[in-house]
Amino acid sequence: MAKSHLRLLGRAALGLGESWIPLERKVAGVLAYLAFEGPTPRSKLAGLLWPETHERAARNNLVQSLRRLRRAVGGYEAVRGEGTLQLAEDLEADVTRLVVSTLQGKYAEAVDLEGELIGGYDYDDCPDFADWLQAEREHLSGLWREALESEARRLEGEGEFRKALALALRLAEADPFSEEHLRRVMRLYYLRGDRGAAMSAYHHGRERLKRELGVDPLPETQALVQVIERGAVLPGAGGRLRREIPLALWQPPVLVGREQALAQIEEAWEVGKLVFVAGEPGIGKTRLLRDFVSRKGSYVWMSGLPGDKGTPFAFYARALREAFGESPGLRLPSWVRRELSRILPDLFPLDPLPWRDPADRIRLFAAMAEAVGELRRQAGVLVMDDLQYLDAASAEAWAYMLSKLALDASGPRHYLGAYRQGELSAEALATVDGLVQAGLAVRILLDPLQPGDVEALLASLELPNLSPTELAPALFRYTGGIPFFLLETLRVLWELGEGPEAPGRLPTSQRAREQVVRCLGLLSPAALRLAQVAAILGEDLSLELAAGVLESAPLELAGPWAELEAAQILRQGRFAHDLLLEAVKERIPVPLQAHLHRQVARALEEAGAHPARIAQHWLEGGREEVAARFWLAAGRDYQARALYAEARAMLEMALSHSQDRRSDLEGATRVEAQLLLADICREERRYGEADALLADLLDGPLPLRVRVEALRARAYLAIGDPLRAAGYARKAYLLAHRMGDEELLHLTRTAYAAALWGLGKVAEAIHLLEPELALHHPDARHRIRILAYLGALYAHRGRFREAYALLEEGFHLAQGQDPYWRVLVAAFLVGADVERGEPLAHWELAQATRALGPFDVSEYLALVMARACLEAHEPRLALELLAEKPGAHLGRAYACLGLAYTCQALLALDDKEAARQALMEALAVAEDLEGAPRALVQVAVAALRLGEPVAQALLERISPETLSPADRRSLEGVGLGFGMYLP
Repeated sequence: MAKSHLRLLGRAALGLGESWIPLERKVAGVLAYLAFEGPTPRSKLAGLLWPETHERAARNNLVQSLRRLRRAVGGYEAVRGEGTLQLAEDLEADVTRLVVSTLQGKYAEAVDLEGELIGGYDYDDCPDFADWLQAEREHLSGLWREALESEARRLEGEGEFRKALALALRLAEADPFSEEHLRRVMRLYYLRGDRGAAMSAYHHGRERLKRELGVDPLPETQALVQVIERGAVLPGAGGRLRREIPLALWQPPVLVGREQALAQIEEAWEVGKLVFVAGEPGIGKTRLLRDFVSRKGSYVWMSGLPGDKGTPFAFYARALREAFGESPGLRLPSWVRRELSRILPDLFPLDPLPWRDPADRIRLFAAMAEAVGELRRQAGVLVMDDLQYLDAASAEAWAYMLSKLALDASGPRHYLGAYRQGELSAEALATVDGLVQAGLAVRILLDPLQPGDVEALLASLELPNLSPTELAPALFRYTGGIPFFLLETLRVLWELGEGPEAPGRLPTSQRAREQVVRCLGLLSPAALRLAQVAAILGEDLSLELAAGVLESAPLELAGPWAELEAAQILRQGRFAHDLLLEAVKERIPVPLQAHLHRQVARALEEAGAHPARIAQHWLEGGREEVAARFWLAAGRDYQARALYAEARAMLEMALSHSQDRRSDLEGATRVEAQLLLADICREERRYGEADALLADLLDGPLPLRVRVEALRARAYLAIGDPLRAAGYARKAYLLAHRMGDEELLHLTRTAYAAALWGLGKVAEAIHLLEPELALHHPDARHRIRILAYLGALYAHRGRFREAYALLEEGFHLAQGQDPYWRVLVAAFLVGADVERGEPLAHWELAQATRALGPFDVSEYLALVMARACLEAHEPRLALELLAEKPGAHLGRAYACLGLAYTCQALLALDDKEAARQALMEALAVAEDLEGAPRALVQVAVAALRLGEPVAQALLERISPETLSPADRRSLEGVGLGFGMYLP
């Protein structure tokens, strides 16, 4: 029976015999939809084409339209079915031929299938159908242009310049702003000997670009013009046929640059060690192993695949199935066969074993090891390639097998494995590391080939007219010495017939890319849209997020998602490889990319993603100022977790993408980033950088809140100069009070209390902080800050029961925060122990906490611990703590205190000369020191022990009410009771 024909490209018509019957608008839409989407429910078609009509009426309209079509074509039923409609089996559509021809690479057949899908009709009254139609029109247009490009390229390569030019002109007409099409037209005119037509095409194209787009031609186009104007030979011209690639370019006859690696494998082989070969993709791991084992006789080869990771035991199940197929006579114990039935039920159809306890898993591992061992015993060598694809369950079994193999003394352990460096799972890498460290295995890292190796490889290929000496340097620079890239570049050069001498520009292989583009062209519009969103989402891809970006329900994406997985575009929720990802991105128009990035940013924000990920999407969406705010938030998050390097990176991004601080909104982002960066520098003990940042901030106009926080930060930075710190803190506190901001009041009140404590105004500091105890602070760090400082102040006044209650509660809360807060509270706990006269009560806690990190409060903790050692008569330990001069980093008051403690420790060790030197340094610092009674007391104590008369002058600068219990004991220790030193 002769086929009937459905023309959908251009004016829609149905062909029966020699006659063509035009299709009315709605019927054309029905047939087009069925041609693309296949069998479709009658109700869906009615809803698409008659959206504003009641369902029953819409279905009736569909019935009447199909009935009119049947009458018009003499009773022929183009559409068949009841509840579900489909095209007649003998009805051949031109759009189907276009899709199939491009898929099969039959471009010559596809180039004549031109025209817009059901051209001449619009469907503004059917919005859902109109959207579908627009997407399919773009899809078909892309396929047709791909066919023209491929056929024009083929004809040009075969020297058929006239035919190629005809196609190139059609391409240029379809896309008049494509400079690639323009260059092809110019080149083909020139190759036909018509330089005037080539230049005319250029001038027309240049004028169009300038008039319509306001741009000049690309450098590539202008370079082609120069070649044509000079009458020079075009690169690669001459109409050469593509040549068959020599076998040497697929499998080089000599393995070069691997002599050392082969020697290492041989050495390990001789002593019975396991061998692991690692390196980057394309480095030649597989070729190296095959070359080695082929010299050793028979072997068993098992290889991982990218799809293994998501399926338990996928690697072993496939590898064993293949191995058993090649060794049908392999005899296995019955218990092994029974255990293997768990993962190979098709090979061992036994009753399934139940999983009762963890021991079942070990028995399965033992059975797998026994089966692999038997294969190895028969073949002699076992090779496992691409171990980076091991699924988790297979990785466990592999580790078990290796442990048995490594400890098996009954025979040689001829085992070799290979994996991509940096891609092996942490568990598998730990297994390899353990075996290497135990001396049971060796690991060989393959490096790229060196220039001399590249030259040797080229020489081994023995290609005609190839000069290894001339080509090797350029090829090495272009490929980095990676064997796969070297050979792929050479294959493309050979296939194109270009000269093997060092060319000015080496080509890139397009085979894989063309296949990817062809695959994408076959996707449905819904699947292509999902792929585009997936490309923008990247590592954040999930069905829920994609649905949010596309503003649809997740269930609606189940079909497109399955389509992408079936087409091997997505695997385990990610692109199968980067080439696919790049190809999809390249097909997204720039404005649409920006829109999708903004949609993704909103979806990630709603999902509670980390601000750093959100920021990058806002940036690529063209919203720098929004991105800067999210980078600022990311910086805050990292700082709160004491991840300072990450925090700095985020804040630098915020600063580079935010506007000048004279602008209100963006300026606030910029100055807050600068303020936070200063805070991080202080916590990291980079005090000079922190002070410079704060000074710069305070010199310019600032939002009031930021000014308050900057003053507060500078108060903490100046804490070693109590008078200056109190000045900054008081200004910040008064401004916060004027603003009525509760959080700022808390923060500045604590900073002011800390500064007052440094001045010895303990009662005033306590009075300032006590009201905070009754307040509820949603941020646990606020509560910790109050408990720590108020507890320390109580200890200073000898109120130890209250002090320890607060400090212990604070330390308990600090366990849930980053380490900084544990160090802070630990320092105050040890300080309270010193005041109470039990200096080592929390010594172990202090030691453990001090190891948490080098913060600014770590310096203070070291000072307090040194004082505790002095109180406990452990001067050597005190000197160890003081060796790095922790007080010097905190400011003059603490530097003075550290020197005083150093002097006292040296005196306890009877090193008076060194003690006197430390005292002289302390006195120099204390000379113009204002406030800081504790530092002055300790310097005076040291001076009295050395018999220096300057002690009296120091003591006269101290008020008795500023003294803590520990200070009083220190004075009593040198023979001075309360008030004895006063004039």
